[in-house]
Amino acid sequence: MITSASPGEGKSFIAANLAVSIAQNIDEHVLLMDCDLRSPKIHSIFNLPQGPGLSEYLSQAKPLSSLLVKTFINKLTILPAGTIPKNPSELLSSEQMRRLIHEVRLRYNDRYIIIDTPPPYITSEANAIVRQVDGVLMVIRHGKTRKKDVEDIINIYGREKIIGVVQNFAEKRAGYGYGYYKYGYGYGK
Repeated sequence: MITSASPGEGKSFIAANLAVSIAQNIDEHVLLMDCDLRSPKIHSIFNLPQGPGLSEYLSQAKPLSSLLVKTFINKLTILPAGTIPKNPSELLSSEQMRRLIHEVRLRYNDRYIIIDTPPPYITSEANAIVRQVDGVLMVIRHGKTRKKDVEDIINIYGREKIIGVVQNFAEKRAGYGYGYYKYGYGYGK
């Protein structure tokens, strides 16, 4: 599960890039689920029209296979959020959602499942989903995310659930990095 303390920290961007990286570089398939039913972004990141998706699966019992979207990346499949519903909290905390996560775990046990969720401080949806996932990757925005917010989320979810933190929007400072130009200095003399 990918989440952040507040909106605008780039969690959907990180979820999409992680999914692409795994699909391209590891011999594994990836299912990317957009579970941010209030502000879905995954479809637009991949230039897909906003069509049916998770909300239709949960509210209208549409078959999962009819909602999965193959991407231009060979081993990457997306379950878009679908139409923004009036009751996202109810849908994502429903028994149907729990069964969906269980089903994709069993059906797609040969692939990574990355779930993009809304920030837990804004909605309760992430709190319902976190109980069903193996781990949480938190996205923090450099210079914006408060340390206390990160600590609170770690305390709510538990340290054992947090598998990592990604710092997003970090600025590169002059002189920062490997500085390969230094290695060439003096070799020609």
